[in-house]
Amino acid sequence: MGFLHIKPENMDPTIAAMESHGYLIEVMHISSGKTCSFPSWLTEYSDNYTSEWKSERIFGRNDPIGSFSGVSRKLSVALEVPSFSVEESRENLHQLEHLFASLYPSYRPNNGVQVMEAYPLVKVRFANLIKSARFKKNDNNVRLGLAGWIDNVSYSPDLEAGFHHPSAGQGADSEVYMGNESHTFYPKTLKFSFSLSVVHEHQLGWNRKKWLGPDGRGNYTDITLSGGQHAVDESPGSKGVSRGMDRKVIKDEIKKRTKGVFGP
Repeated sequence: MGFLHIKPENMDPTIAAMESHGYLIEVMHISSGKTCSFPSWLTEYSDNYTSEWKSERIFGRNDPIGSFSGVSRKLSVALEVPSFSVEESRENLHQLEHLFASLYPSYRPNNGVQVMEAYPLVKVRFANLIKSARFKKNDNNVRLGLAGWIDNVSYSPDLEAGFHHPSAGQGADSEVYMGNESHTFYPKTLKFSFSLSVVHEHQLGWNRKKWLGPDGRGNYTDITLSGGQHAVDESPGSKGVSRGMDRKVIKDEIKKRTKGVFGP
């Protein structure tokens, strides 16, 4: 997984630093356990929540009657991943192949026929921005990522950046170059995007004033959805300041924190 097997002299020090400090986007194919990872050269990131309702018009009534169906969540990510060397560009392309492969299900043989055994569900992880709220821990473990399925992957090499063109026998890191004369090209910069339809592994919703959270009992007070604390304890005695809090608590907190800044 990742770029750890590339020799240091063939790897951009910036990329090495990004990997060691967790600046990675990782995708794991759940049924096979295979993982691909990319340095997080993000060009686009969006986290979209869609509240789905069915509306019905009644004769003589101006406003429609709404029937709540559910909330769907979709993440979209786009990256431009550069390469420092032939070896690094090959590894980038290999990781991208793993991303393509994660769109496919798992099969098992049954009387000479391949029968689908598991859907192509994945887990995606990027620091605190893409992770499961079931876990408070924030490390590089892709198993802590958000589950779901990838709707699409769009890829195009950056033609302006050009290609690496390894010569015969170039690249001791891999046998893929042996015997190559002029028929292999590796993009210097990969441009690709994908979207994830999220399947949460815990309950979502409210138990009166408390968020249900992973335990489903309304005891969770700092659940994260999009990388921040979206549901904190909203009791009047709470010391924190957050969205959805009592206005008087917010006003008092602001007054206390800005005392002396704007005069007495």
